[in-house]
Amino acid sequence: MNNRQSILSHISDTLQDLPECHHLEEFVGEFYNMWLKLGKFVQQSLFQALIEEKEAEYSHPRTKREKRYYTPLGEMVLVRRAYETTDGIKVLVDEELGLPKDKWLPMVLELACALGVSSEFPNSHSLFQKWTTLNLTQKTLALQVEKVGNQLQSQEFKVECDIDLSSQLSVDNLESEQADLLYVGVDGVMTPLNQKQGYKEAKVGVIFWNKDHQKVGKKRGVIRQREYVATLKSRKEFRDRVSQLYNQVAGQKPTKTVLIGDGAHWIWSMASEQFPGAVEILDFFHLSEYVWAVAKAAYPNKEDSQKDWVKTQQQLLKKSEWTTVIENCHQFPKKKKDLKRAITDLERYLTNNQSRIDYHSYLKAGLMIGSGVVESSNRRVVTQRLKQAGMHWSFFGAEGVMALRAAYLSNSTRWSNFWSSLSYNQSS
Repeated sequence: MNNRQSILSHISDTLQDLPECHHLEEFVGEFYNMWLKLGKFVQQSLFQALIEEKEAEYSHPRTKREKRYYTPLGEMVLVRRAYETTDGIKVLVDEELGLPKDKWLPMVLELACALGVSSEFPNSHSLFQKWTTLNLTQKTLALQVEKVGNQLQSQEFKVECDIDLSSQLSVDNLESEQADLLYVGVDGVMTPLNQKQGYKEAKVGVIFWNKDHQKVGKKRGVIRQREYVATLKSRKEFRDRVSQLYNQVAGQKPTKTVLIGDGAHWIWSMASEQFPGAVEILDFFHLSEYVWAVAKAAYPNKEDSQKDWVKTQQQLLKKSEWTTVIENCHQFPKKKKDLKRAITDLERYLTNNQSRIDYHSYLKAGLMIGSGVVESSNRRVVTQRLKQAGMHWSFFGAEGVMALRAAYLSNSTRWSNFWSSLSYNQSS
């Protein structure tokens, strides 16, 4: 009780020392700084008193040991005693009061990770210090964020699941089927690594229900709910992670799967192995890039002509008249090497993916054909955070940050579930 009275007296004295302010922002700033220091003092005093109360029940005390913890109110320093036990020298109060081995409390670590995956480390470090008053280096923050990201990834994908694809969608019955559609979008984006490792492909997946794709204009739609997965690891590991995330999203529902991807061979190999019977659609956004390459080579410095030609070809593609697009390409004189190369690339791209470009049937059935959905996943999960000017990453660091961003940007409870489990593990 004496400790409580001492704390109350300290609070009273501190409040009396609050400077007189005549402006709201000034008052809030002064009060916040004072309250932060006061809160730090109170929490440390109360918990230290609890430690001493518990330790009074033990016998055979040895040396005192000091340990520091990162809390939302700043650094808290606690002193505990070591005791002789039949199992050797132990700090008994640590286990009894749930004192974690790590100085980072989960709620503080979550803030650090949320800031670290949202902004460059210099910015996130500055905000973290401002909001917690914790004095740590930018490198310490970065290493902790990267470590937790790899921990989250290992925890999320430690169990392999089998996908039930007993009822799948075929191109022949697109219009007659009424079952829920689940889209899987897959792509790769090159990520800069340090120590002269060059670039390595980050594989990104996005999964969402058809019902969550909503129109917000004549030509624009948004996906309200989606789940992301990303990794620099092997294609097999990525495939397994996509499979598990698919299972988590689909649950026990009978689903019809539509897979959207670019022309990469590994994507369609994965599709045939993991999603047999699913509708495979070549992402219209990627295909359009090949069409644009021809237009730019055919009409250099003529933007209006480029736009008109591309628009015409896109209309033909959406009618599944892709052979006419090829014929239109061959009407250009092929004297220019860049034009000839662009036409060859487009023709090869269409020919190799002809089973995935029946856009007329897809659109008639109300299916999405891509148009940037997969590309935006690359941008949100990887590009916006890991490919800023001058950035280079270790494999471990990039893997951790993109794993955190995938969970953070997803619309499920994956992020909160991870932090809840972390809190439970530290206290158990």
